Amino acid sequence: MSDLRVNKLIYIFTFGFLSFLLPAQGQMTLEEAIQMGLKRNYAVQIYKNQNEISKLQNNLGSAGMTPQLSLLGTGNVANINSSQQFNNGTTQEISNAQSFGLQGALNLNMNIYDGNKMFAIKKRLEQNEQLSAIELKRQMENTISDIIIAYYNIVRINELIKSENQNLLIYQERKKIAKLKLEIGSDSKVDFLLAQSDENRAKSILVQMDLQLLDAKIKLNTIIGISADTDYQTSDSITVNYNPTIEDLKKDLAKKNSTILIAKQNERISAQSVKESRAAMLPLVNLNLDYRYNRSQSQAGFLFSNNQNGLYGQVTAAWVLFSGNKNRNFLRERNIQLLDQKLIVAQTELEVDALVYINYKRFLLSKQIAELEFLNLKDSQELQVISTERYRVGKSGLLETIEAQKNLEDAQYRYINALYSIKLAETELLRVNGDLVK
Repeated sequence: MSDLRVNKLIYIFTFGFLSFLLPAQGQMTLEEAIQMGLKRNYAVQIYKNQNEISKLQNNLGSAGMTPQLSLLGTGNVANINSSQQFNNGTTQEISNAQSFGLQGALNLNMNIYDGNKMFAIKKRLEQNEQLSAIELKRQMENTISDIIIAYYNIVRINELIKSENQNLLIYQERKKIAKLKLEIGSDSKVDFLLAQSDENRAKSILVQMDLQLLDAKIKLNTIIGISADTDYQTSDSITVNYNPTIEDLKKDLAKKNSTILIAKQNERISAQSVKESRAAMLPLVNLNLDYRYNRSQSQAGFLFSNNQNGLYGQVTAAWVLFSGNKNRNFLRERNIQLLDQKLIVAQTELEVDALVYINYKRFLLSKQIAELEFLNLKDSQELQVISTERYRVGKSGLLETIEAQKNLEDAQYRYINALYSIKLAETELLRVNGDLVK
């Protein structure tokens, strides 16, 4: 067996795994896909809008801490016939008597004290804004995670297509050998037909993989908000350079995991709701200031004209002493809700901790599997080279060659999917640990 022929076959087997191709025209990197997704993904845009709404709602006016200033005004004109009889026996009759009136008021109304409810509301509005920001971060993390998984699924399918193309070359090589043997009469037509059948099967698999690739690209295009028919090239390999420890992952988990932060923020909001409910059981003091202007004029009656203006003030104090225990029961209800939220925080922390642990174990095991599958792939490649050459020179039968080829195909499939499994576990660890969005 010549060294030139062996080297050619080894190149065919290893081309899809050990070579790095130059970026093709129209290539999209993972970083570009993520940037595009964060800008165009509809779910992210919706959460950004919700965050803007929460910022607008967080103000002193919404909390009732600012006075309400209003301007009121009325005017009237009348033309009447008047007939009046007085106690002294005199009478007065006026036809088409004109009357005119103008009233205006500038009113200021403000709660001086409401059981500190306004301060509790303001604090809740601030916490709602913070909650909205955390929810936006979580949606961005989920979107980035979806983009990474969809992107590397495309890479995975491309790698499978490359390996299947190499398998097709091997089938075609085997078909040439079988045809040559058939022509010289050293073998039957069965070998040729089997080789041709395997070649057709490989072509059919490539067509199916092209369809899988199309589906995978459409899924990524949908996530990043571009047209479904947009085509591009992705990275040509699945790289793994992430080596965390379980201690590092759990060290700042409670401070970085968005799900835990949301649960804790909801607990703070529930605590503020308790304070708001307690305010209903305390006195209410209200200040009302008016500047009034009144002018009237009439040709009928004792008073021909009247002009008044001035400042009026009023302080009102109220205290609901009994409301059928409505306020007390409402306060108890809010306290129970606060207790439930504390339990949700504890449960969330436990679930996230378990999620980190299982994905860390999955990450480590996937790396071990990938290392083993890589060694198995190299052995399968060498076995296929030897088997094909033995078949060429008549030292082995077709069944041995077919078995070696099937072994190589399985090794290729397992290795590529093992790399993809590592990337899935890595992405989930980064998402859970809050490291996808800085």
